[in-house]
Amino acid sequence: MKKLVIIGKGPAGISAALYAVRGGLDVTIVAKDGGALQKADKIDNYYGFDGGISARKLLEDGENQARTLGVQFVTDEVVGVEFAESGFAVKTLSKDLEANAVVLACGTSRNVPPIENIEKFEGRGVSYCAICDGFFFRKKKVGVIGNAGYAKSEYGVLKNIIDDVTILTDGEQPSFDSLPFTDKKIKSFEGGEKLEEVVFEDGTREKYDGVFVACGSAGAFELAKKLGLEIDGNKIVTDDKRATNIPGVYAAGDCVKGLQQIAKAVYDGMLAGTQAIQYLKKN
Repeated sequence: MKKLVIIGKGPAGISAALYAVRGGLDVTIVAKDGGALQKADKIDNYYGFDGGISARKLLEDGENQARTLGVQFVTDEVVGVEFAESGFAVKTLSKDLEANAVVLACGTSRNVPPIENIEKFEGRGVSYCAICDGFFFRKKKVGVIGNAGYAKSEYGVLKNIIDDVTILTDGEQPSFDSLPFTDKKIKSFEGGEKLEEVVFEDGTREKYDGVFVACGSAGAFELAKKLGLEIDGNKIVTDDKRATNIPGVYAAGDCVKGLQQIAKAVYDGMLAGTQAIQYLKKN
């Protein structure tokens, strides 16, 4: 049975799963939490609920519906998606999940810290993807901005090819042990054509050739960058069936263009799920 892994368990992810599992696929949803909908209170503008429904209840009912149909759930943080023999490997903090196709339905968060000149040096020392750009910093000094599991994962990727790697927690306490870090608050990035220094709030400066941003958790933007998906702003570019530029990879919900509404997310998920079925029947 062909395997579909869906990243995200909001309305788009659940909708994709419902259609895909009924179409005969082995479906796994992996998500750290319920995403944006989990932070909402009450939903009043979705069809079928006279008087509205709580966001949490809608999430719970959707997950229970998917479980009843045989969808498997993994509660974990996704840190990357890579090409593999089976098609793709969805990498979490604790394990790798094999997939023949993937649906990205995990929102639009692009966690860019408010550091002076960070945009100026994007592509000139500031990167959002260790596996994409780490190779270019061999024998150089780099930092990873972040204080949680995603930063730790990016550190591991970089440490395989670069000796001098330090985690910059930007004033936050790290959630990990035994890794080199500095917890000083970052004020700005400085340099000429390329990044040369990190300036801290306490006035100290330190030489860095590159900095990799890995704040919070990896969202659709970060995962798309790692795979080489086409991006427009902070949205993944798809065709009208929610297929990306890479065969077997689909995107749905808030990570693609359009209204950020539940009704639209459910529609996106339906498209992605049904298209994944058709793709895997042919491949």
